[in-house]
Amino acid sequence: MSDESPAATKTMVRRVVARSAEQSTTTPLLADEHAVEANPASGQDVNGASSNNTNNENDAEGTAALIFGPSEPRRPSLRRILNLFLSPVTDEQGNAISVLMGLFAIFVVGSLIGFILPNDSKFPSQTYATVSSCLGYTYFFAWSVSFYPQVWTNSRRRTTQGLSVEFSALNVIGFACYTVYNVVLFTSPYVQSLYKERYGADAKIPVQSNDVAFAVHALCLSSITLAQILYYDGIHATQQMSRPVVLMIVLILVICVGGALMSAFKMHINWLDYVYVLSLCKIAVTLVKYTPQVYLNWKRKSTAGWSVWQVLLDLTGGFLSNLQLVLDCTALGDYSGITGNVAKLLLGQVSIVFDVIFCTQHYVLYHSSSSTTAAADAAQDHPLLSSQETASFHESDENAPEVLSTLT
Repeated sequence: MSDESPAATKTMVRRVVARSAEQSTTTPLLADEHAVEANPASGQDVNGASSNNTNNENDAEGTAALIFGPSEPRRPSLRRILNLFLSPVTDEQGNAISVLMGLFAIFVVGSLIGFILPNDSKFPSQTYATVSSCLGYTYFFAWSVSFYPQVWTNSRRRTTQGLSVEFSALNVIGFACYTVYNVVLFTSPYVQSLYKERYGADAKIPVQSNDVAFAVHALCLSSITLAQILYYDGIHATQQMSRPVVLMIVLILVICVGGALMSAFKMHINWLDYVYVLSLCKIAVTLVKYTPQVYLNWKRKSTAGWSVWQVLLDLTGGFLSNLQLVLDCTALGDYSGITGNVAKLLLGQVSIVFDVIFCTQHYVLYHSSSSTTAAADAAQDHPLLSSQETASFHESDENAPEVLSTLT
């Protein structure tokens, strides 16, 4: 046994107390001021329990302050506010304050982009053109950010337990089809000529640069999420996939490959028909991809591991998208944007319905169990002692009486 072991043990005890105080800042100790009578000489109450002074009575850091002196000052309020603005990415529980501040940040950023960038001149009023632009960029920004909370949650927890591998796999397949559809229609002169040949020389290509950017971005982030499942939980995680979902994925892959070959050899369909088939595959995936996650939450009676922020941001984006569509049609006096693409509109409503279901599961049905699981994950992610410190502490436990005597 080394001669320095008592000092090392004392240092580790100090670390335990400091870390315990740091972790408990979000769960302050509850004290009944009428039941505790402090002894000024010893700092003990009538039952011999440790008591804080008046300023630190409900503060868990007071315990460490009594032993080792005052703790470090709290974080500046400005930093707390910035953390609240970043809550769409970093927050996992979705409490009222973080939701309000996070969504406010989304609205601010989207509105600023809408004010700065040029807006559509087809509207009769420049004021409404700016409003429509702000709505459009806000829901685009909300949908784009919605992919990051789940990636952050998986990375912090070092596991993807609670996230449906079926949902993640279908998400990648769907966005892969959607990306090819947008990229080909936007970049291929041959496919664009086929489109104008079918719908008229003045027909406008229904894909813009922001559609391509969103599709590519969504494919990359959903692929990262699926890769996290394989990295953190191994290939055995894919064994959770049900037979119907596996058959659906295989069927879509066969359609994609077979359709490409038929288009290449001009067998009954051309490349424009092929990209339309890919868009239908995306629609089919969207109709069913949320069901496995709803079932998993119901089976576990918890939403822990499933980021509620991706649901809140998706719901925000869907609501603002529908709002912009209705207001634009009203401003132009033309409702063909609604009646001419009913399938797309109904598809958006399906996503909103599932978002409401997820919110109900998180905030109503399984709220308490999800909070308990999240707290357990946090305690596991931030242990009071590292593995090396624990081993060292066990080796020097013979000196515990001497260390405690020096602390007291």
